Amino acid sequence: MRAWGLLALVLALPAAAGDTLSARVQALARSGVVLRGAAAADASLVTEVEAGLASLPPAMRQPPGGPLELVLHPDAAPLGLGDGSPERPDWTEGRARFHLYRYTPSDERRATLRLSRLTDAEAERLWRRRAVVHAVVQRWDDAKGWSDTQDWRRLSGWLKPFERLLVWKEEVRLRYAGAFSRALGQRSASLDLVTFAEELFVPVESLRADALPVDDHVRCQEFSKARALAAQVAASGLGTLPPRGDCPAFDAWAELESLSHFEVLLVASTGRQPESLFGHLLLRPVWREGEVPRGPTFEKVVQLVALTGMESKGLGYVVKGMTGAYDTVFLTGTMGDLSHEALELEQRSIRRFRLRLERGEEARMLERVWELERRGYLGYYFFTDNCASALLFLLNGALEGGRQVRPPGALWVLPTATLDTLARVTVEGPGGEAFPLLEHIPDSFESTGDRAVRAHAAREEALDALAGHVGADELARLRDVHARLESPEPEARAEVYDDLPGVVAALMHSAKTASRDRVRAHLHAYVAHAVRLERAAVDRADGERLRIERERLLAVKVPVAGSAKAGTAERQRIFESEDALQRRLAVLDRATLLKDALASAERRPPTPEELRTLVWAERTEATFHRATDVQGELNDGVLAAVDPVAFLREDRRRKVEEETAWAQGALRESGAGRVMLALGMDFPEGAEARPLVGLRTAGMAEALGDARLHGFRSSSELRVLDGEVLLAPRWGLPKVVASDLTLLGYRTLLRELPQFRDSVWDSLGWGAEARVASSDARLLRYRASVNAEALMVLDEDARFSRFTTVGLGGLAAVHWNQDVLTPAAGPRLSLAHRMGLFGSGANAVRLEAAYAPTWRVGDTHLTHEAGAALQLEVWLGRAGPFGVLLTPRAQVRWEGWVAPSPHWEALSPTTWLAGSAERRLALGFEVR
Repeated sequence: MRAWGLLALVLALPAAAGDTLSARVQALARSGVVLRGAAAADASLVTEVEAGLASLPPAMRQPPGGPLELVLHPDAAPLGLGDGSPERPDWTEGRARFHLYRYTPSDERRATLRLSRLTDAEAERLWRRRAVVHAVVQRWDDAKGWSDTQDWRRLSGWLKPFERLLVWKEEVRLRYAGAFSRALGQRSASLDLVTFAEELFVPVESLRADALPVDDHVRCQEFSKARALAAQVAASGLGTLPPRGDCPAFDAWAELESLSHFEVLLVASTGRQPESLFGHLLLRPVWREGEVPRGPTFEKVVQLVALTGMESKGLGYVVKGMTGAYDTVFLTGTMGDLSHEALELEQRSIRRFRLRLERGEEARMLERVWELERRGYLGYYFFTDNCASALLFLLNGALEGGRQVRPPGALWVLPTATLDTLARVTVEGPGGEAFPLLEHIPDSFESTGDRAVRAHAAREEALDALAGHVGADELARLRDVHARLESPEPEARAEVYDDLPGVVAALMHSAKTASRDRVRAHLHAYVAHAVRLERAAVDRADGERLRIERERLLAVKVPVAGSAKAGTAERQRIFESEDALQRRLAVLDRATLLKDALASAERRPPTPEELRTLVWAERTEATFHRATDVQGELNDGVLAAVDPVAFLREDRRRKVEEETAWAQGALRESGAGRVMLALGMDFPEGAEARPLVGLRTAGMAEALGDARLHGFRSSSELRVLDGEVLLAPRWGLPKVVASDLTLLGYRTLLRELPQFRDSVWDSLGWGAEARVASSDARLLRYRASVNAEALMVLDEDARFSRFTTVGLGGLAAVHWNQDVLTPAAGPRLSLAHRMGLFGSGANAVRLEAAYAPTWRVGDTHLTHEAGAALQLEVWLGRAGPFGVLLTPRAQVRWEGWVAPSPHWEALSPTTWLAGSAERRLALGFEVR
């Protein structure tokens, strides 16, 4: 009996299991998920479908849009999923039927990156569950439009058709496959969301707890996407996703409880190098000092740069930079790296701006930096997708309340214009008052070059302050030392430092008793500032040495480590595993990479000129060492009573005070995107005066002496597509009286300090411009011209609010009308003067005058061109977000020649002068 009973039980087991499987399939059907055919008969598949649904919040488990049919095919497919092709569809019947296939492993790196510890059976179970999540979340996204919200699209940079120029279909700005859960996620914002949901709801550790280190969990890698999806689920009333929990690596890196604020950094131009003129933006998180002191060189800074590697900076380099061949990346480096590269090697000071972010936004910013450093690769296009647009991409992913900062232009995204845009965004203060999102901090990080300029002036001041307190002969010796220290030859300066201790000792001996402390302080300052000049010289020498070594390396034309593509691939590999990453330093310092490549790479021998430069660099470094040795000897000896810390504190106080005073009078906006309206009068020859209406627009227009918080240096002038048209009102269409368009113009008044001058050119400013103009008063109405000039500065103040210059150069032009085209060329003489007025730093009087005698093809005489413009600039102040600049202007121009008469002395000017003249008054209004 017992044998028969056991046999009956064994025979009954399959039927009971079948009944249970059928009940489970029916239960799934009641929840809206229908299994057909082979899918309904596969117990393991049913189990994973149930597990996949169970991973979702309860309210999400029944998909909207009617029954969701799952079909299992006998054909194999990677991961057991369709790819949307006709051979392996993922969906048919609209979204009614979702197709599954026999599982095979995939060779897609991103999809399998975190699965290495799973067995094949576990991996199959994982992807069966993810397939269910994919199908259900896709239905919810179709119904609720989660992926169409800005909160989701901004994280990867999804663009709709025509949202930007030349975007014809949906595109994504992030172009690294590792930024998506699967390659399928790169096809659309919807698939990006759905494939991410697969990974979030069915993470690898849900199959096995030890499958991944905790810092590699998706919840510790994709903070922003997880938060955005959770917010959409909650807003749709479908439940609340669990909090992320602890992420040890990120939490230790972020130190959120000690975070003070974020700063935007503008790496300014040197003023002598136009290639650096547009500046460079970075982001700096600032932490409060904790229990463990953090040295300033170890503070973090986020660089937004193009990875160009060791590629030669020729025409191909420029073309690649303009066509997206490089990647813009987010690098978390240190202030030490930045200081070495920008403040020392490139001699570029860094202007600071504080971001007024909410506390939650600051936390999101840290999360975005963490994510984008690992997966944020954007195409680099010099004009539109650069450091400025990358900063906005980073920031927009962190702002709350639906706030977004749009790029300042469609064709050109300038760093300085981006600062304008950020400053126009308002945030609410604690008392409900409105503040700009961006706030200037009047304490820039000073380059060694700019510090040398300050030191040069301070050294002169200390020298002059000694008069009357020391012996005349001893002071004369110091003045002789001072003159010799301005030698551009480092060996000559080194000899002077050998004499300096004796000169200082003699000065102290000759000092009046009542003035000894004052004399000692002035001498200490003099020596300190002299050493600062030597430090700047060493940094310049290091920059030259690095440039030469790079050129020697690239000239060999052999592959070297550090190419753009190789650097990007290596960086992506490093950041694939958080666990491995935390065991090594992953800071990408471009200067260090270059030096490492130079250490072992083949290179050509230096040219004679390069060899002289390398020798000069070695001698400059030796002179700096000698200077610091002398400084130490004096500070331990006759100058020991001076407190060096107090000296540094006072020097910084003066620097901040000067910068604060300048900032208070400066205009906030840059010169980007300017528009000005004008009303005026024209006084044509032989006719009555006529009214004029003018319109001036500029892609960029910053004049010499302009003080702008978001602008360039006041020693530089840049004009890009700066045009003005003057119209005479009349019945019908107005008449175009004159037009003037500066295609590109640049001037600089900044010169090298005496000891840095290698040639006469270093003691001069320079300028060049290309213009197209027309006037109904000219002999030939239309004109295109190019001119270049050297500028001698006759007078200036510290920030060029006052200056007087004389320029000498050449002019080449083409004049034409409907019947005639005439080339012309000749010398050009110019005069420029600016005098700052009281009140705002924008208030000034400008005088610009030029004279050019040119020879035109086909003429037997010189044609003389002369013109002058006198302009008053008055800042009327700001009313809310708007400010008004008033610019009255008087302008005269003459063009003509001297009549060939042997008795011209007896004739009146009207008989021996021939040509045309323009006289014009205008009152301009600019609202920013």
